Amino acid sequence: MKASRPVAIGIAVLGLILLIAGPFIPGGERLLRNAPVDSGHITDLARANDGSILAGTQDGELWRFASGQWTRVNVDLGGHPVTALSADLAGDASKGPIGTGGGLVNAPAGMPALQVRVRDELLVSDRLLVGTGDGLYVQGDGQWQRALEGTSVYRLETQRSGDALWLHLGSIGAGVFSAQADDPLDWQPNRNALPENANVFSFVSTEGGRLIAGTDRGLFWQEVPLAPWQRLKVGLEHSRMLSLYLEPANAERRARLWIGSDDGLWRVDLDESGAAPEALAYAELIETPPDQVRYGVSWIVPFGDGVMLSAGSVYQFGPMGLKGWYWISLGGLILLLLGGWLLPSRADDTLATH
Repeated sequence: MKASRPVAIGIAVLGLILLIAGPFIPGGERLLRNAPVDSGHITDLARANDGSILAGTQDGELWRFASGQWTRVNVDLGGHPVTALSADLAGDASKGPIGTGGGLVNAPAGMPALQVRVRDELLVSDRLLVGTGDGLYVQGDGQWQRALEGTSVYRLETQRSGDALWLHLGSIGAGVFSAQADDPLDWQPNRNALPENANVFSFVSTEGGRLIAGTDRGLFWQEVPLAPWQRLKVGLEHSRMLSLYLEPANAERRARLWIGSDDGLWRVDLDESGAAPEALAYAELIETPPDQVRYGVSWIVPFGDGVMLSAGSVYQFGPMGLKGWYWISLGGLILLLLGGWLLPSRADDTLATH
């Protein structure tokens, strides 16, 4: 049975609206897996200057995420696990320095091969620093210079403090060491008021110019380089802080600190309006899909309106469309077809007028 033309058109228009609107209906924030197909265990994650995401694997593969899809980067890493990716990588990622379990791939021009297991790397003023389990290698004039031999380096970070650029080194068992960027061979112990024999896994600089360090016993902060460290209480004082990312404040909220631990991904808003940074509440654990996130969160990078993280695989967290939105679009398609079927022909309209 045919319906009147206005009714049929109304059904069809409603169907078209639902068909188009389905993917755009907000469904809140969620964490979803977003990893290269069959990539194996993810060991490193970095955000390049061009906005793309780079992921290294245990099997020596390098992947790049851009324009909504993962592609394999054509670089031979000898099957060694990827252990360090420079955040400055841009353009052709296959040509930037890549740290692996077997050494440094793509060493700077004129520098000899570096065949030690790389823990982290940092490019400062066209000078590469490479952290290892036995100290630091600093790019010199055609040779690698050594610093802090015997120190187990885990993380390298920069911090702008006043007019000076500082370098910070997180170690396993020896806390923090710091140096000014113009002399990367002169490192000073920077562990005043840190727990004894602290393991330091991560750093982040705040909008107020402070430095936050993630340790095996929670978070600590210092006002300026080499000042005493103070505890930042977020409710995770006995957890390992494996990774940190500070999302800048916006019109709706204060700066947000993202924390990666053995237990998952956490977030907490920070207030720096007083004499010290203060968490506005205890850190909130992000709900994860069952049986998915089985490893500690080792890296967190900004991605869209949320973050991307590595925890054995790659995941993204942020505002997502409504779960099951495709059913709404499918219902819209059915209504669109139904409206077309119910639409009377011109002959039917002519008969209806007589």
